[in-house]
Amino acid sequence: MNDTGEQLIPVLDIVALTVFVVTWIAYVAYTKRCNLHGQRGLLAAMNRVREQWADTILERDNRIVDSQVINGLVRKETFFASTTLLILAGTVALLGMDDQVNQLFNEIPFAQAMPLALWELKVGVLAVIFVYAFFKFTWAIRQHSYCAILLASIPLPNKAEEQDGATQTQRLAKLSNLAARHFNDGMRAYYFALAELSWFLNTWVFLLATAWVILVLYRREFHSKALRILS
Repeated sequence: MNDTGEQLIPVLDIVALTVFVVTWIAYVAYTKRCNLHGQRGLLAAMNRVREQWADTILERDNRIVDSQVINGLVRKETFFASTTLLILAGTVALLGMDDQVNQLFNEIPFAQAMPLALWELKVGVLAVIFVYAFFKFTWAIRQHSYCAILLASIPLPNKAEEQDGATQTQRLAKLSNLAARHFNDGMRAYYFALAELSWFLNTWVFLLATAWVILVLYRREFHSKALRILS
């Protein structure tokens, strides 16, 4: 509490938020380096599958199945983008009823009493996470929409060599890989949002939840059964 009687944000909460942000950034940088350079990880394995898929496009006259694959990816990303907007609207609404909701949290066992400034910080951070996820999902939608145009421009098998079809299919694979990476970033934001939700209960729980999310993500991306199958 400062000289004017206003309650300040505790130092422990500032440290916890810093750890949360730094951990997230470091993990994203690590996975990006592994997937792009080390060629290990679930995303890297799927990138190779997409490249194999693109190579087979030139062998088919009928590409309805290929277009359905892209449309399915766009529908999935659109669902998450729409859901994120609804969650974001609910999160922003919490800022207008901070006193009531904060009082409700104070009545929950093991929940930590907090000043109004800390409550607004927690809700604000949660909103920023979902804004980030929304931008990632919508960018993935646009990129896969571009993939549909690229697919339509790929020449038929009898014209593939003449019109350099192999180069076009590789462009399609690379753009689809990029869209998948952005979608993966958006999905990862949901995991970190779950960790941030625990901050409303207790700062120490928030730190533990952050570590737990990192462990879960690492295991799924680098040591999961799905990765062993794809590899």
